[in-house]
Amino acid sequence: MKQNPSDKKLKQGVKQFYKSQHLSEDQLEVLLHKTSTPKSALPWQRVAIAAMLLIAVSLFFLFPTRNHYLDISSEIAYNHNSQMQMEVMTSSLSGIRTYLNRLDFSLTSSQHLPTSQWQVIGGRYCSIEGKLAAQIKVKHLETNEIYTLYQARLPDSLDSGVKRYTTDIDGVNVTLWEENGLLMGLAN
Repeated sequence: MKQNPSDKKLKQGVKQFYKSQHLSEDQLEVLLHKTSTPKSALPWQRVAIAAMLLIAVSLFFLFPTRNHYLDISSEIAYNHNSQMQMEVMTSSLSGIRTYLNRLDFSLTSSQHLPTSQWQVIGGRYCSIEGKLAAQIKVKHLETNEIYTLYQARLPDSLDSGVKRYTTDIDGVNVTLWEENGLLMGLAN
């Protein structure tokens, strides 16, 4: 493509004009000073950025865990609402332990359910997250309310140190905690 002679003249004129332009010493000094000292962010901006990062990291680590607690609680609520018949009727945890001999963990008494306030009624096998678990009916002696206690090996998806977690699902109050290396769940 050939250039028009007037385009060539215009181009040369623009070049000459900008070559002849220059900054004064004062203008140059001000410009250099501005670029060498960056503006610091206001203190509240730094705090806001730090808070957003903290929230993002917290949500990343806590949300899946909380969601997982909810999944397990939903499974426990479903098992509780199914009202399956107990396979063994006994008032002792050792009697249930003897009957549920296929569990790959040992049933344990919970410090949250002292025998002075709770009575074992019976037990059966169930599953939590596809793994064999124990479902134990217990009666609160003061109120005569029947609860279901679940004991299972701590799922791989949960770290040890399960925080006490309580939620209501389909009219069932479910509390989860870890005790003696087992996942415990109480439903009523």
